[in-house]
Formats: sequence, C-alpha cells, structure tokens
Amino acid sequence: MLVSRPGSIIFTGVNGVGKTLLAIQAVDRALKQGRKCVYVLTTMAPRTFLEMASSISVDLYGAVQEGRLVIVDIHTRGEPGQFARYSVSPESSLLQIRETLLVAAEGEKNYMQVVDDLSTLLAYTPSEPAFKFYQAIAADLRRSNATGIAIIVPEILETKLTNLLNSLSDGVVEMFLEEMGGNLRRFVRIRFLREVRHPTEMLEFQIGVKGIELLTD
Repeated sequence: MLVSRPGSIIFTGVNGVGKTLLAIQAVDRALKQGRKCVYVLTTMAPRTFLEMASSISVDLYGAVQEGRLVIVDIHTRGEPGQFARYSVSPESSLLQIRETLLVAAEGEKNYMQVVDDLSTLLAYTPSEPAFKFYQAIAADLRRSNATGIAIIVPEILETKLTNLLNSLSDGVVEMFLEEMGGNLRRFVRIRFLREVRHPTEMLEFQIGVKGIELLTD
C-alpha cells in the first residue's frame, strides 16, 4: 500500500536504523510488479549498494543488466562505473541532477524513484533552493504517476527544511533506534499518508537475512 501508490514518500531516521534496506525491499517489490526503478546514490558506490541488497537476499544485478533498475551515481564524483547508467558529480547543480533523474526515467510512467539519501545531497544547500528542488522532483513524479522515496537523516538538515520537505510529501515513514535494557531495538511507524487510513502505532522490527521483518506478539 505504502509504496504502490503514486506520490512522494520520505523515509526518515538516524544512520544505521534500516532506511536503505527498507528502500531496497520496496524496489524489489516494484521490480516484481514489472515497474521500472531509478535509484540515486549519494552516500555509497553502486557495488556497495548491490552487495547490501544481496546481504538481505535481494538480487538486483540482473535488473541492472536488463535496464529495469537504473542507478544514478552521485557519490563517486562523476567517475564511470560498472553498474551505474548515469554518473553525476556531487558538485553539479540541482538543476543538472534533476535533469539527469528525468533522463534516467526514460519517459516511463508509474516507475519508482529512490534518492538515497536526500539529506546528504542538500546538506550544504540553502533552504529555499533545496525546498524548490524537492518540490520540482515531486511534481515530476506526479506528472508520471510515479512513486518517489527520499531517504533523509533529520540531524543533517535544519529543522525548518525537514518540516518543509515533510509538508511537500504524500507520506512520511519514521524509523527509530531505542536503547532498552542495554539492547538497541528498532521501531517504525507511518507518521502520515495522505488520503489513506493507516495504523499510527510504533511497530518493532528486526533486520535479518531477509531484510526488515516486523515483530509480532
């Protein structure tokens, strides 16, 4: 339900909580539904990303080779890569990056786009152009009836900008790490999802060989 509908969704939480793994599982599901996927990397190399997917039993290599999963690399400073279809320098303008995302989508409808992560991309950008960039890519997704996931680490961005990004989004998924009894436990909740009735309680999850699994009593 969450990532099958068109619109922009934010996955937010501290580093290491599992945001990328959740996004990988969303991409895996979209690919199995026959949807094209565009994955934007700002904090890791494409090979690292694909190996992370393999660690939770998600094989994305074939989808990359077949062009069903297009990787846009904004991490390795524009160097050509084995797995990235497009490579953009982190110093590129936000307009150039947006244009690359549109080219990567290749005019598809109902595709899925993931920006992992948006907070790193916007960390040194003033709030107004950062907000306008997100507003523009959200509009691009709506025109294509597509689904967008943007991963953010809220501590990296100013609170005002984080709130603005949330206000533009069609949904926000919050992920938490809590220390209880000397152990770190992981929780997730849907903060909001426009026009959809959804549970709002905190749900505990664990990360295993099959990725993120909710814990039930």
